[in-house]
Amino acid sequence: MTNADRVAKIRAHTTAGEWETAAAELRLLLSPGLPYLEMARVQRLVDQTAAKVPGRLRRVKIAILSSSTTALWTPLLRSLCWRDHIAAEFYEGLFGAYQQEVLDPASGLHAFAPDIIVLAVNWRDLALPQFNGNAEVAAAPWIELWERIAARLPAHLIMTAFDRPSQEPGGTLAWSQLGGRDRVIQAVNELLLNACKGRAVSLVDTQRLAMETGWSRWADVPLWHKAKQHPGLDALPAFSEAVVAQVRAVLGLTRKVVVCDLDNTLWGGIIGEDGLDSIRIGPGTAEGEAHQALQQYLKDLTTRGILLAVNSKNNLEDALAPFEKHPGMVLRREDFASFQANWTDKASNLKAIAQELSLGSDSFVFLDDNPIEREWVRSCMPEVAVPDPGSNVYGFIPALERGRYCEAITLSAEDRQRANQYRQEAQRKERERSAGSVEEFLASLGMQARAERATPASLDRLTQLCNKTNQFNLTTRRYTKANMEEMAANGWVCGFSLRDSFGDYGVIGCLVALPVAGEPTCWDIDTWLMSCRVLGRQMEQYMFDELVLAATSAGVQELRGRYIPTAKNGLVREHYAKLGFETLATEEGGAAQYRFLVPPQWARRAVFVNQGQQ
Repeated sequence: MTNADRVAKIRAHTTAGEWETAAAELRLLLSPGLPYLEMARVQRLVDQTAAKVPGRLRRVKIAILSSSTTALWTPLLRSLCWRDHIAAEFYEGLFGAYQQEVLDPASGLHAFAPDIIVLAVNWRDLALPQFNGNAEVAAAPWIELWERIAARLPAHLIMTAFDRPSQEPGGTLAWSQLGGRDRVIQAVNELLLNACKGRAVSLVDTQRLAMETGWSRWADVPLWHKAKQHPGLDALPAFSEAVVAQVRAVLGLTRKVVVCDLDNTLWGGIIGEDGLDSIRIGPGTAEGEAHQALQQYLKDLTTRGILLAVNSKNNLEDALAPFEKHPGMVLRREDFASFQANWTDKASNLKAIAQELSLGSDSFVFLDDNPIEREWVRSCMPEVAVPDPGSNVYGFIPALERGRYCEAITLSAEDRQRANQYRQEAQRKERERSAGSVEEFLASLGMQARAERATPASLDRLTQLCNKTNQFNLTTRRYTKANMEEMAANGWVCGFSLRDSFGDYGVIGCLVALPVAGEPTCWDIDTWLMSCRVLGRQMEQYMFDELVLAATSAGVQELRGRYIPTAKNGLVREHYAKLGFETLATEEGGAAQYRFLVPPQWARRAVFVNQGQQ
């Protein structure tokens, strides 16, 4: 089906008032790689459909500041946010006036109060000489601007790194000479990357984008002189995808699991028919090398916390054989957090994987060579990302790259250890099955927990938890790092870690308690969340113990909490009641308010959790 056919089909659905169906088809049309002109042609259709079927995962306010024209760019960002189920409200700053917007408290930017600021700049904004440039001098005003934004607006800043001129009279000298313009631009970007650490700032790698799209398409010089448009129209879709990928990362919507088919995906051929010796993986054929390269790409994803899973129509014994015996395999069975090889349909298997990993299926990317299987999963589970690799193995990695599904702006110790943590969890489950009772199982774990007030070093992880935790989350409020910094400065923000005899869970919980205005002896529990990986380990009681002890130490006499129901957090509906809170009020829809009167002394109640080293 051509894109024109898809658009006609979507229009027919909208005419018939079938808005949900139209939205599903339109989101599929907006898949990564759609050219600019086709995106622009359906913009009105996107706006009409979005008004009927808005984003449902997050609400966010995004301000766009730039030294170039944004009128053609912002609609693309709006479309892609909606495609990704983000209900985004946008503010476009005045052309080239980003300094004034930041400095003037009466500006439209301040009145808008954004959650995320996107600052799009280019090499011209550095005003570098051809030679004798100084990177430190050139970088300093931008870091100063970051500090001004942080002081005035609790927003996460996404800024473009500086690209290079597409026309450079210095030629190789601009790169080879110490003060050459190209070389100084590289150094400026390095300085800015280093300065991001500890700040609510992330950079978009525009130099890589320029290489991907081609310099002539990236820098449309005539269009710059005519309309101050940068980058060029042909590069705008990829540029927009990169920015929206960072928006997803800020909001905790990064995909966490890549689910792989096996036959003609991880290797060439069909293992059940061709046998172990005849599948194509590794040197010997171009196809085999490409399958091996895909496996290495996926293996590299696991080193930064992305989980892998198998979803294959195969006999289990046949499916496992290459992982155990074939010398060309990069991936092994232990690299997969879940392994579903059976004759069940793939949508059902995906649901089983989600249940096994305690993750929402909107965290999944599904990789399969078969277009029928891809379409089936899309129709049954539209929340799953299903890239289209084309007709052969060479398209798999480019499809994953175009989608930027796993984009991240931070890398925590927990991310690096995630695959190992899931292997440890399998061992825990085996211990639990063999234990005589729950008490015996908990006692055997030798659990040690630690509570630590938020620090600059821990805020990235706590922000990450706030934005991705859905089930054990009393209010499901989402915050940027800048928001978390502000709350840590004014209230009690605490992270919680757990380890046991099988390994270290890392930071798995967060509590935010803020003083109530005008009531100095009362704290409001703004956020209480915990990873589902530690459910049933008494960590919720340990967190409450620490909260009460901190309140007692601060002279707080009353704690107030609120439960705000969502589609995913029903398991904590009775959380406050179980801890002994009094119900103050209930609302239509299931929301409720609670309070707890803090006693002058408190004895810990988490009997199976030991206090770790501070």
